[in-house]
This record gives sequence, C-alpha cells and structure tokens, in this order.
Amino acid sequence: MVSHSLPLLVQFEKFITASMSGKRLSSGGKRIHSGTVQNYKYTLRLLEEYETHTAQILKIGLLHRASLATLKKEKKYWSRFFQCFSRFLYSKGYSDNYVSSMFKILKSFFNYLVHDKGYVIGSYNRTFRIPLQQATPIVLSPEQLRYLILDKEFDASLSKSLKRARDIFVVGCTIGLRVSDLMNLRKTALRQTDNEISLSVITQKTSTELNIPLPDYVLEILSSYKKSAGKYLLPRLAKSNLNLQIKLLAKKAGWTYPVPKVQSYKGKMQEIRNDKGKTWLFYEHITAHTMRRTAITNLLIMQVPELLVRKISGHAPGSKEFYKYVSIAQDYLSKEVRRAFEKLVEPGGDSIF
Repeated sequence: MVSHSLPLLVQFEKFITASMSGKRLSSGGKRIHSGTVQNYKYTLRLLEEYETHTAQILKIGLLHRASLATLKKEKKYWSRFFQCFSRFLYSKGYSDNYVSSMFKILKSFFNYLVHDKGYVIGSYNRTFRIPLQQATPIVLSPEQLRYLILDKEFDASLSKSLKRARDIFVVGCTIGLRVSDLMNLRKTALRQTDNEISLSVITQKTSTELNIPLPDYVLEILSSYKKSAGKYLLPRLAKSNLNLQIKLLAKKAGWTYPVPKVQSYKGKMQEIRNDKGKTWLFYEHITAHTMRRTAITNLLIMQVPELLVRKISGHAPGSKEFYKYVSIAQDYLSKEVRRAFEKLVEPGGDSIF
C-alpha cells in the first residue's frame, strides 16, 4: 500500500454524518433522504463485519504524486477488495440487487472523498460493477383493474376495510404516484380547469411538479371520503397495513394462480419459494408499489405516448426503470395482436374481407 492512507471506516462514518447534517447534499441539491442514510448505516455495519471476518483494516491510499508502481498496486488492492467483499456479501445470501446497491453506495462514498473532501484517491471505484438480470415487475392487467373498478358483485362482498383498501389501490393504480405522495394528497391539490378536475402535485422524492387529469371513477372515490378523510383526499394507512390489505384484496379477487418469484444471484435467475416452500401466488406479489407500476404500464398499454406517461410518472428521459414498463406493455400488446391473428384464421370465424 501507499505510505499515506485513510482508514475507510473512519471516513465512511464522516460520510454518514455529513449526509445526516445536510453538509452533503444529493446531486439535485436536496438533503439526503433518511431512508438513504439508513442504507449507508447498513453498509457501514457490513464493512465492519468484513474487517472482522478478514482480520484486516481497509485503507484508502492518498495518491498525490504517486509513482506508476504505486498506482498499479492501489488498483490491484481495490480489484481484490471488490472480489472479496462481493464473495462475503454473497456468502450471507444477498442477491445481485442488494450486492449492487452496496457497491453503488461505496461509489457515492468515494465520489464524496474526491469532490467534497478533495482527496486524490484514484477512480478505481468505477470498476465496482455487478451483473444484473432484472425480474419482470408484477402489474395488474387492464382487465384486472377494470374488475376492481366495475364489478358490483365483488364490491358487495368486501368488508369495510377491504373496500377502503380497494379504493386506495384503484386510485393508486390510476394516477401512478409513489405511495408516500398518494397518502399525503390533500384536498388543496385538486384543480378545476376547462370542465376538467386534475391533481396538482409536487412529488416528495424528486420535487417534480405533476398535473394529472382524474377520471370520473377516481373523482367518485375521492368524493366518498370527502368528510371522513379530513384535510386529505384518501384515508391514510401505514404502508405495512396497506400492503397486507391489498394482498387480501387480490386474494379475494381470485388471483391465486402461481407466478414464480425470481431474483438474480451471481448473474443467474433463481426462483424463491414462499414460507411453505411452494411457488409464490399472484396475490402474494402485490404491494403498495404495484399501484405505480400498474398505472405506468396500463397507460402505455392504452397507447398514451411515452413522453406523456413520463410526465405523469416523473421519470427522467432515458430512465432504465421506465423502460421496464415499456417492455411489459409491448409484451401485452404483442399477445393481443397474436390473439387477433388467431381469430382471423379460426374455422367459421367472421370474414373481415
């Protein structure tokens, strides 16, 4: 190693403190979210475990005027760290997504040392890359969402708590807001222009200003909570409670068919079984985030231009996350086209010529 170095854990603790105090801001100039800081603390805990496991202290070399031999040695040191720390994380059973998130945080940490603290430490962190295969997100099809909105018999079978969960879920699956923004919608967010009522919202996570037109069925739902929700548009449920309720809702709707849950592990997709060792069922996949995914996907399926959907969802142009939904929508449209072609050649089918 080089003669002058920084203890990594000491610097990482300073990185966390700066993020908590507001001395370090996000790339957009905002304070670091408390959830992000919590992830930093998890990373620090794992680094501490790694040092104990390997009986070595991680150090960051200061490379001002370093020789070529020293630079090569430092590069080899961080390449070996990447391999060993990856193996350590995998040995604990973490998936590629989680391992990748740890190295993403370490990249932010190294960038902080370079740009905020002015240390000359090289850019070896750029090679911290984990190959990922993304699982297809679970979303409700237009037919499933239509069932929740329109089926009167199903509506009559619901308890008061499940009706409330259904209403929140339907609104979320329509307007595509993150659950934190959805639960904090106030009556003052409603706007009426040109005989149309819409929502005017500034999102918490990205500070994006959105203007979302509301269909009649959403207005009807909001109207039903006009008195009971107080200053808010919808009843407020904790995320954990909402997740539980909408799973029960989906189960009652009969969406109990098997849908494997998979995750990427060391670059390969593996199925994860449920607590009973069986393949997951569709309703078990449903969470509060399904609302946002469903809204984005269904807008694309209904051929709303991508530019407008991104405007509603708040995704940046070229967002990799957004194009997962484009892919799902394209798969759905392809199935519909194939179904139309099959009808075209069905024996006894109506001729279109």
